[in-house]
Amino acid sequence: MRRACALARRGAGFVSPNPLVGAVIVKNGKILAEGHHRAYGKNHAEREAILKLAGQNPVKNCARGAALYVNLEPCAHYGRTPPCAGLIIEAGIKKVVFALRDPNPQVRRRDPVRLLRKAGVEVAYPCLESEARELNKIFLKNQTRNRPYITLKSAMTLDGRIADARGRSQWLTGEPARAAVHRLRLIYDAVLVGKNTVLKDNPRLNIRLPGIKKENYKIILGARADFPKNTNLLQDPRALFLGRNIKLKNALRALYQKHRICSVLVEGGQTVNTAFLKSGLVDEWQLFVAPKVLGDDALPVLGGLGIKNLDCAKNFRAHSVKKLGRDFLFVLFPE
Repeated sequence: MRRACALARRGAGFVSPNPLVGAVIVKNGKILAEGHHRAYGKNHAEREAILKLAGQNPVKNCARGAALYVNLEPCAHYGRTPPCAGLIIEAGIKKVVFALRDPNPQVRRRDPVRLLRKAGVEVAYPCLESEARELNKIFLKNQTRNRPYITLKSAMTLDGRIADARGRSQWLTGEPARAAVHRLRLIYDAVLVGKNTVLKDNPRLNIRLPGIKKENYKIILGARADFPKNTNLLQDPRALFLGRNIKLKNALRALYQKHRICSVLVEGGQTVNTAFLKSGLVDEWQLFVAPKVLGDDALPVLGGLGIKNLDCAKNFRAHSVKKLGRDFLFVLFPE
């Protein structure tokens, strides 16, 4: 199952709005074939593994007596690709082990576990469920809350400052941390910034990684009329200007429903950071910390949250800490 999860991660940034899935076919302790979902519209992981095993031969009974390990319940409905449950049965697989059930209503209506068991396939679950939930946290949030998964990305000093007294923030962190941000952009469907960031920095918000040509959405909290004609994002066909005085929760749900934006990386300044934390919409905080101190005159990462006492503090738990050159990356989840 750990191998299936590792294979699944290879699809990060390319399979949205689908989940990350990897599959391993095993018989007598030997791996016969592997697969993963490579891109939206391409073969699902189970289908890729089975077709690899069959090669030029018919699929029927190509995996007779084997076990299939997959990090998410196989589907049994038609979407962009045919259902996997039927192919598993046709291939003669005798046992399916998966990590967690799929909350997608289309999957639930068809009940793949019932279909597999009815065909004589042994089904076992859950297996490494917590690891599988972490792997597909974006997909699970989409399916259960009908909105994008929201990650706040911030770069700050040891004393919580994001820019100096003159508003300069380039470059607060070093090159390894900046490269990590572009890897984050690859994983997320969209990058979101506020009006002030666009006016001050005139960013492109694109993904700058060798060999990667993916274009994500750019979401701007402001109206097109708020920006001068030379603003880079005005020329970007994947830039979405949400207008003034919006309600974040409603706007994000609309982005998910209309554009299938399943995940948003918020790269805002103090005002945007504060608004998202106040709204209770932050699912994760990727916090880059530079070993520097700027003091009271510099701009803090957050404005007022209206918290009057320690008992009302917003608590986060540390999921991981990683050293990036001189800087540190804290991955935090709200409690």
